[in-house]
Amino acid sequence: MIRRIARVSARALRIPRDVAESRGTAGTPAALGDAAGARYRWAGHYRTVYAADHLETVLVTVETNDGLVGWGEAQAPVAPEVTRSVIDTLLGPLLVGEDALAPEAIWDRLYAAMRVRGHTGSFLLDAMAGIDLAIWDLCGKAFGQPVHRLLGGPCRTTLPCYVSGLGGDSTAARVDEARGWVESGAEAFKLFMAGDPDDCLADLDALRGALGADIELYVDALWRLDARSAPRFAAALEARDAGWLEAPLMPEDVAGHARLAERTRVPLAIGESYRTRFELLPFFERGAVGVLQPDLGRSGLTESRKLAVLADTHHVPVAPHVSIGLGPQLAAGLHLAAATPNFARLECNPRVQAIANRFLRSPLPVGVAGLAAPDAPGLGIEIDEAAIAPFVL
Repeated sequence: MIRRIARVSARALRIPRDVAESRGTAGTPAALGDAAGARYRWAGHYRTVYAADHLETVLVTVETNDGLVGWGEAQAPVAPEVTRSVIDTLLGPLLVGEDALAPEAIWDRLYAAMRVRGHTGSFLLDAMAGIDLAIWDLCGKAFGQPVHRLLGGPCRTTLPCYVSGLGGDSTAARVDEARGWVESGAEAFKLFMAGDPDDCLADLDALRGALGADIELYVDALWRLDARSAPRFAAALEARDAGWLEAPLMPEDVAGHARLAERTRVPLAIGESYRTRFELLPFFERGAVGVLQPDLGRSGLTESRKLAVLADTHHVPVAPHVSIGLGPQLAAGLHLAAATPNFARLECNPRVQAIANRFLRSPLPVGVAGLAAPDAPGLGIEIDEAAIAPFVL
């Protein structure tokens, strides 16, 4: 019997979080501008908006005609109601009656539905990603296997991580936090260049001096560099043996990334701003990708594994982007990492892990040294619906 999709549902969530505590880490890398009472605020030094004091996301459920339920999640750090509406109004109704265990066919049909109208990114693809994760969760549950088995089986059992950002209002405070994580087994850290580039380099120098040469250090420039500043900053990172320079330029600038890649030995890390192989292929063709960072809440598993193969074809390692989200996104990152032969490191934000586990019936593994993909069927998570209920918009 073919399992058919009976219902697709989406819930937008808004969960309070301590922005002061999390500033400088994934999801809230920068100080925000003043706008008292505003739900979203501009970053203090660049043109991007963030939620003022909440974690926002969209949880998705896909239910089959025999009652099996899969959980997914769409990356929705701002305006989750938009992604929810895309699912409830457009994508969900299109899927009723479709084969529930056919993620390739479902992704292809949903992408085709709007491509001729120019909708090949943004909220539409985020909504597709949330559905896609739920479909893979269904597949794993139906076949009694964890998703990484369905993706080809584990290439490794322990997944090395890096700590994404450091809190604290001074270099000394950030160094102290990093020392604590090293004592817990951390081997790598990423800094965000949210303010003055020289301040970021000072943090990098302090961390290197405190932690030694064996700790890997990466820098996320948050798309803030340009044709003149990027080569200088990359040269400074090269002198400091940085592991990669992430998001150096505006995400649409293929030629600029290619020119920068030619001028530095520091690998350029990109991926979170894109959703499909169609967007990223020109970067690979120009040699502009040194590390690929697919975001599971934007590309889903179906497209992310194709991106991983594209990267492997160009001898580029994969470091899945895991920013701000709940259990389905975090679990999907673990499964993709486990099943990807060219996997390098997984982004890890202990503060986000703690929030996500509040809403799971059984917690995901946490830590900064090395994680493992869940062994339970599907994504290996079950949302506690009573726990999320107060935060549904």
